[in-house]
Amino acid sequence: MHPSPAKTDLQGLELAQHHFGPLLRPTRATQKAWTKYSINRLETNKNYHTVDGSEECEYDEYSDEAWLFDSVKACVSQIEKEMDFEDGTLQKCFTILWNETVLDDEEPRSTDHIVRIYSPTAPMYIDVHFQYYCRSRWSEVEWFYSLGYKIQRRPSVTAGNVLAIKKHLKMGSPPDAHTRNGWQPLCWGYYDSDGNYGKRWRRIEYGEVELHEEGVIDIHEALFGELEKPAETDSKAMLAYQRSLVRSIRLLLAAVGISYNVACADDESDCRPHDLMLEGLSDKWVGRGIRNACGLRLAKNAGQEQEGAKERQEEAKGYDDDDDEGDYESDYGF
Repeated sequence: MHPSPAKTDLQGLELAQHHFGPLLRPTRATQKAWTKYSINRLETNKNYHTVDGSEECEYDEYSDEAWLFDSVKACVSQIEKEMDFEDGTLQKCFTILWNETVLDDEEPRSTDHIVRIYSPTAPMYIDVHFQYYCRSRWSEVEWFYSLGYKIQRRPSVTAGNVLAIKKHLKMGSPPDAHTRNGWQPLCWGYYDSDGNYGKRWRRIEYGEVELHEEGVIDIHEALFGELEKPAETDSKAMLAYQRSLVRSIRLLLAAVGISYNVACADDESDCRPHDLMLEGLSDKWVGRGIRNACGLRLAKNAGQEQEGAKERQEEAKGYDDDDDEGDYESDYGF
Protein backbone atom coordinates (compact mmCIF):
# COMPACT_ATOMS: atom_id res chain seq x y z
CA MET A 1 0.00 0.00 0.00
CA HIS A 2 1.22 3.48 -0.88
CA PRO A 3 0.90 6.15 1.83
CA SER A 4 -1.34 9.09 1.02
CA PRO A 5 -0.99 12.63 2.31
CA ALA A 6 -4.80 12.76 2.53
CA LYS A 7 -4.71 10.27 5.42
CA THR A 8 -2.83 12.62 7.73
CA ASP A 9 -3.22 16.19 8.92
CA LEU A 10 0.53 16.67 8.84
CA GLN A 11 2.00 19.41 6.65
CA GLY A 12 5.40 20.72 5.67
CA LEU A 13 8.52 19.22 7.20
CA GLU A 14 6.47 17.04 9.55
CA LEU A 15 4.79 15.44 6.54
CA ALA A 16 8.17 14.76 4.91
CA GLN A 17 9.61 13.31 8.10
CA HIS A 18 6.52 11.12 8.57
CA HIS A 19 6.83 9.48 5.15
CA PHE A 20 10.54 9.71 4.33
CA GLY A 21 12.33 10.30 7.61
CA PRO A 22 14.60 10.47 9.22
CA LEU A 23 15.80 13.24 6.91
CA LEU A 24 19.43 14.35 7.12
CA ARG A 25 19.83 17.76 8.77
CA PRO A 26 16.78 19.29 7.00
CA THR A 27 17.40 22.75 5.61
CA ARG A 28 15.12 25.67 6.39
CA ALA A 29 12.29 25.96 3.88
CA THR A 30 8.66 27.02 3.90
CA GLN A 31 5.89 24.66 4.97
CA LYS A 32 4.45 24.91 1.47
CA ALA A 33 7.75 23.83 -0.13
CA TRP A 34 8.06 20.75 2.09
CA THR A 35 4.41 19.83 1.51
CA LYS A 36 4.79 20.02 -2.28
CA TYR A 37 8.00 17.99 -2.09
CA SER A 38 6.27 15.30 -0.03
CA ILE A 39 3.25 15.01 -2.31
CA ASN A 40 5.43 14.97 -5.42
CA ARG A 41 7.57 12.18 -3.98
CA LEU A 42 4.59 10.14 -2.78
CA GLU A 43 2.73 10.41 -6.07
CA THR A 44 5.84 9.73 -8.18
CA ASN A 45 6.65 6.62 -6.17
CA LYS A 46 3.13 5.32 -6.86
CA ASN A 47 3.92 5.19 -10.57
CA TYR A 48 7.59 4.21 -10.52
CA HIS A 49 10.00 2.15 -8.45
CA THR A 50 12.33 3.15 -5.65
CA VAL A 51 15.71 1.48 -5.36
CA ASP A 52 15.48 0.54 -1.69
CA GLY A 53 12.93 -2.20 -2.39
CA SER A 54 10.07 -0.57 -0.50
CA GLU A 55 8.03 -0.85 -3.69
CA GLU A 56 7.24 -4.17 -5.32
CA CYS A 57 9.59 -4.36 -8.31
CA GLU A 58 8.23 -5.77 -11.54
CA TYR A 59 11.67 -6.64 -12.95
CA ASP A 60 12.66 -10.26 -13.22
CA GLU A 61 15.98 -10.64 -11.42
CA TYR A 62 17.52 -12.13 -14.57
CA SER A 63 16.13 -9.54 -16.99
CA ASP A 64 18.18 -6.84 -18.69
CA GLU A 65 16.19 -4.16 -16.87
CA ALA A 66 17.22 -5.58 -13.49
CA TRP A 67 20.82 -4.52 -14.24
CA LEU A 68 20.03 -0.86 -13.46
CA PHE A 69 18.17 -1.64 -10.24
CA ASP A 70 20.98 -3.86 -8.94
CA SER A 71 23.76 -1.52 -10.07
CA VAL A 72 22.24 1.61 -8.53
CA LYS A 73 21.63 -0.23 -5.28
CA ALA A 74 25.25 -1.45 -5.15
CA CYS A 75 26.77 1.92 -6.08
CA VAL A 76 24.69 3.92 -3.62
CA SER A 77 25.24 1.36 -0.87
CA GLN A 78 29.01 1.84 -1.26
CA ILE A 79 28.64 5.61 -0.84
CA GLU A 80 26.42 5.09 2.22
CA LYS A 81 29.22 3.06 3.81
CA GLU A 82 31.76 5.79 3.06
CA MET A 83 29.49 8.35 4.75
CA ASP A 84 28.80 6.06 7.74
CA PHE A 85 25.08 6.00 6.96
CA GLU A 86 22.80 3.11 7.75
CA ASP A 87 22.01 0.86 4.80
CA GLY A 88 19.12 2.33 2.83
CA THR A 89 19.49 5.92 4.06
CA LEU A 90 20.24 7.18 0.55
CA GLN A 91 18.86 4.27 -1.47
CA LYS A 92 15.29 5.21 -0.56
CA CYS A 93 15.85 8.60 -2.23
CA PHE A 94 16.32 7.06 -5.72
CA THR A 95 13.35 6.45 -8.02
CA ILE A 96 13.81 4.85 -11.45
CA LEU A 97 11.61 6.71 -13.94
CA TRP A 98 12.83 5.20 -17.22
CA ASN A 99 14.82 2.03 -17.79
CA GLU A 100 15.74 0.76 -21.22
CA THR A 101 18.70 -1.62 -20.94
CA VAL A 102 20.11 -4.08 -23.44
CA LEU A 103 22.82 -6.39 -22.14
CA ASP A 104 25.51 -8.14 -24.13
CA ASP A 105 27.10 -10.97 -22.13
CA GLU A 106 26.01 -9.38 -18.82
CA GLU A 107 27.38 -5.95 -19.71
CA PRO A 108 25.27 -3.06 -21.05
CA ARG A 109 25.39 -2.63 -24.81
CA SER A 110 22.88 0.20 -24.74
CA THR A 111 21.04 2.14 -22.06
CA ASP A 112 18.53 4.94 -21.76
CA HIS A 113 17.98 5.71 -18.08
CA ILE A 114 16.25 8.50 -16.17
CA VAL A 115 16.54 8.32 -12.39
CA ARG A 116 15.30 10.85 -9.85
CA ILE A 117 17.21 11.59 -6.64
CA TYR A 118 15.00 13.14 -3.96
CA SER A 119 17.13 15.21 -1.62
CA PRO A 120 17.35 13.83 1.92
CA THR A 121 17.93 17.34 3.29
CA ALA A 122 15.97 19.85 1.19
CA PRO A 123 12.63 20.04 -0.68
CA MET A 124 14.36 19.49 -4.02
CA TYR A 125 15.25 16.70 -6.41
CA ILE A 126 17.70 16.02 -9.23
CA ASP A 127 16.85 14.10 -12.39
CA VAL A 128 19.77 12.23 -13.98
CA HIS A 129 19.71 11.00 -17.60
CA PHE A 130 22.22 8.59 -19.12
CA GLN A 131 22.22 7.47 -22.74
CA TYR A 132 24.89 4.94 -23.74
CA TYR A 133 25.83 2.67 -26.64
CA CYS A 134 28.86 0.44 -27.10
CA ARG A 135 29.15 -2.36 -29.63
CA SER A 136 32.24 -4.17 -30.89
CA ARG A 137 32.24 -5.14 -34.55
CA TRP A 138 34.71 -7.08 -36.66
CA SER A 139 37.18 -4.23 -37.11
CA GLU A 140 35.80 -1.33 -35.10
CA VAL A 141 33.90 -0.26 -31.99
CA GLU A 142 30.84 1.98 -32.06
CA TRP A 143 30.70 3.93 -28.81
CA PHE A 144 29.01 7.06 -27.54
CA TYR A 145 27.32 8.33 -24.41
CA SER A 146 25.98 11.43 -22.72
CA LEU A 147 25.27 11.98 -19.03
CA GLY A 148 23.35 14.99 -17.75
CA TYR A 149 21.30 16.26 -14.85
CA LYS A 150 18.59 18.78 -13.96
CA ILE A 151 18.06 20.29 -10.51
CA GLN A 152 14.46 21.02 -9.54
CA ARG A 153 14.50 23.47 -6.66
CA ARG A 154 10.73 24.01 -6.48
CA PRO A 155 8.88 20.72 -6.99
CA SER A 156 5.18 20.90 -7.83
CA VAL A 157 2.55 18.59 -6.36
CA THR A 158 2.28 16.86 -9.73
CA ALA A 159 3.78 13.37 -9.93
CA GLY A 160 6.79 12.87 -12.17
CA ASN A 161 5.91 12.20 -15.80
CA VAL A 162 8.76 10.56 -17.65
CA LEU A 163 7.26 11.18 -21.10
CA ALA A 164 7.18 14.92 -20.38
CA ILE A 165 10.78 14.73 -19.15
CA LYS A 166 11.91 12.97 -22.31
CA LYS A 167 10.29 15.66 -24.48
CA HIS A 168 12.56 18.23 -22.84
CA LEU A 169 15.70 16.30 -23.75
CA LYS A 170 17.41 17.31 -26.96
CA MET A 171 18.03 14.72 -29.65
CA GLY A 172 21.44 15.04 -31.21
CA SER A 173 25.13 14.39 -30.74
CA PRO A 174 26.51 13.57 -27.25
CA PRO A 175 27.82 17.12 -26.59
CA ASP A 176 24.37 18.61 -27.27
CA ALA A 177 22.07 16.14 -25.49
CA HIS A 178 21.78 18.07 -22.21
CA THR A 179 21.97 21.70 -23.23
CA ARG A 180 18.41 23.04 -22.98
CA ASN A 181 15.30 23.19 -20.77
CA GLY A 182 17.35 23.35 -17.58
CA TRP A 183 19.41 20.23 -18.32
CA GLN A 184 23.15 20.45 -17.79
CA PRO A 185 25.84 18.13 -19.16
CA LEU A 186 28.03 16.25 -16.71
CA CYS A 187 30.18 14.37 -19.20
CA TRP A 188 30.04 12.82 -22.65
CA GLY A 189 32.24 10.83 -25.02
CA TYR A 190 32.34 9.10 -28.40
CA TYR A 191 34.53 7.62 -31.10
CA ASP A 192 34.63 9.71 -34.26
CA SER A 193 33.01 7.88 -37.18
CA ASP A 194 33.42 10.57 -39.84
CA GLY A 195 35.39 8.76 -42.54
CA ASN A 196 36.73 6.41 -39.90
CA TYR A 197 35.62 2.84 -40.58
CA GLY A 198 36.68 -0.57 -41.86
CA LYS A 199 40.09 -2.17 -41.49
CA ARG A 200 41.83 1.17 -40.97
CA TRP A 201 39.46 2.24 -38.20
CA ARG A 202 41.12 4.10 -35.32
CA ARG A 203 40.06 4.93 -31.78
CA ILE A 204 39.63 8.66 -32.36
CA GLU A 205 38.19 9.71 -29.02
CA TYR A 206 36.30 12.89 -28.18
CA GLY A 207 34.96 13.61 -24.73
CA GLU A 208 34.72 16.14 -21.96
CA VAL A 209 33.66 16.65 -18.35
CA GLU A 210 31.56 19.83 -18.45
CA LEU A 211 31.28 20.40 -14.73
CA HIS A 212 32.50 23.58 -13.06
CA GLU A 213 32.96 24.38 -9.38
CA GLU A 214 29.80 26.49 -9.10
CA GLY A 215 27.73 23.67 -10.61
CA VAL A 216 29.31 21.13 -8.25
CA ILE A 217 28.38 23.29 -5.25
CA ASP A 218 24.80 23.57 -6.57
CA ILE A 219 24.60 19.77 -6.74
CA HIS A 220 25.96 19.34 -3.22
CA GLU A 221 23.62 21.96 -1.78
CA ALA A 222 20.62 20.34 -3.46
CA LEU A 223 21.53 16.92 -2.04
CA PHE A 224 23.14 17.64 1.33
CA GLY A 225 22.72 21.33 2.06
CA GLU A 226 25.22 24.16 2.27
CA LEU A 227 28.86 23.22 2.73
CA GLU A 228 31.13 25.83 4.27
CA LYS A 229 34.45 26.17 2.48
CA PRO A 230 37.39 26.11 4.93
CA ALA A 231 40.45 28.32 4.84
CA GLU A 232 43.02 27.40 2.21
CA THR A 233 45.62 27.09 4.96
CA ASP A 234 43.71 24.25 6.67
CA SER A 235 44.77 21.41 4.38
CA LYS A 236 42.97 18.67 6.32
CA ALA A 237 39.65 20.49 6.37
CA MET A 238 40.04 21.48 2.72
CA LEU A 239 40.58 17.85 1.67
CA ALA A 240 37.47 16.79 3.59
CA TYR A 241 35.53 19.57 1.84
CA GLN A 242 36.74 18.46 -1.59
CA ARG A 243 35.98 14.80 -0.86
CA SER A 244 32.41 15.82 -0.02
CA LEU A 245 32.07 17.62 -3.36
CA VAL A 246 33.52 14.64 -5.26
CA ARG A 247 31.15 12.29 -3.45
CA SER A 248 28.16 14.37 -4.54
CA ILE A 249 29.15 13.93 -8.20
CA ARG A 250 29.77 10.23 -7.68
CA LEU A 251 26.23 10.00 -6.33
CA LEU A 252 24.88 11.34 -9.64
CA LEU A 253 26.90 8.70 -11.49
CA ALA A 254 25.64 6.06 -9.04
CA ALA A 255 22.06 7.08 -9.89
CA VAL A 256 22.47 5.43 -13.29
CA GLY A 257 24.55 2.49 -12.13
CA ILE A 258 28.03 3.94 -12.65
CA SER A 259 30.69 3.24 -10.03
CA TYR A 260 33.65 5.57 -10.52
CA ASN A 261 36.03 5.99 -7.59
CA VAL A 262 37.80 9.33 -7.96
CA ALA A 263 41.24 9.75 -6.38
CA CYS A 264 41.43 12.67 -3.95
CA ALA A 265 45.06 12.22 -2.89
CA ASP A 266 48.26 11.34 -4.72
CA ASP A 267 48.45 7.92 -3.07
CA GLU A 268 44.97 7.05 -4.42
CA SER A 269 44.03 5.90 -7.92
CA ASP A 270 41.06 6.56 -10.13
CA CYS A 271 39.03 3.39 -10.55
CA ARG A 272 36.59 3.51 -13.44
CA PRO A 273 33.65 1.16 -14.05
CA HIS A 274 34.31 -2.25 -15.56
CA ASP A 275 31.00 -2.74 -17.35
CA LEU A 276 30.47 0.75 -18.81
CA MET A 277 33.04 2.65 -20.87
CA LEU A 278 33.25 6.34 -20.04
CA GLU A 279 36.70 6.83 -21.59
CA GLY A 280 37.71 5.46 -24.98
CA LEU A 281 41.45 5.18 -24.33
CA SER A 282 43.62 4.53 -21.28
CA ASP A 283 43.55 8.13 -20.00
CA LYS A 284 41.12 8.46 -17.08
CA TRP A 285 40.03 11.98 -17.95
CA VAL A 286 36.59 11.65 -16.36
CA GLY A 287 38.09 11.19 -12.90
CA ARG A 288 40.50 14.06 -13.50
CA GLY A 289 37.72 16.30 -14.80
CA ILE A 290 35.56 15.65 -11.74
CA ARG A 291 38.55 16.40 -9.53
CA ASN A 292 39.25 19.67 -11.33
CA ALA A 293 35.62 20.77 -11.04
CA CYS A 294 35.82 20.17 -7.29
CA GLY A 295 38.90 22.39 -7.01
CA LEU A 296 41.21 19.45 -6.39
CA ARG A 297 44.61 19.40 -8.12
CA LEU A 298 46.91 16.43 -7.66
CA ALA A 299 50.63 16.47 -8.48
CA LYS A 300 50.14 13.67 -11.01
CA ASN A 301 47.32 15.44 -12.89
CA ALA A 302 49.51 17.45 -15.27
CA GLY A 303 51.57 14.44 -16.33
CA GLN A 304 48.50 12.29 -16.87
CA GLU A 305 46.89 15.01 -18.95
CA GLN A 306 49.99 15.28 -21.17
CA GLU A 307 50.16 11.51 -21.60
CA GLY A 308 46.47 11.43 -22.50
CA ALA A 309 46.85 14.14 -25.13
CA LYS A 310 49.84 12.31 -26.63
CA GLU A 311 47.90 9.05 -26.75
CA ARG A 312 44.98 10.70 -28.57
CA GLN A 313 47.36 12.25 -31.13
CA GLU A 314 49.09 8.94 -31.79
CA GLU A 315 45.79 7.10 -32.08
CA ALA A 316 44.47 9.64 -34.57
CA LYS A 317 47.54 9.12 -36.80
CA GLY A 318 46.79 5.43 -37.17
CA TYR A 319 49.21 2.52 -37.48
CA ASP A 320 51.80 1.40 -39.98
CA ASP A 321 50.73 -1.20 -42.54
CA ASP A 322 52.71 -3.91 -40.74
CA ASP A 323 51.03 -3.14 -37.43
CA ASP A 324 47.30 -3.19 -38.09
CA GLU A 325 46.43 -3.87 -34.48
CA GLY A 326 48.70 -1.27 -32.88
CA ASP A 327 49.83 -1.59 -29.28
CA TYR A 328 46.76 -0.18 -27.55
CA GLU A 329 45.79 -1.87 -24.30
CA SER A 330 42.27 -1.33 -22.99
CA ASP A 331 40.99 -1.65 -19.43
CA TYR A 332 37.68 -2.70 -20.95
CA GLY A 333 38.85 -5.92 -22.55
CA PHE A 334 38.83 -5.10 -26.25
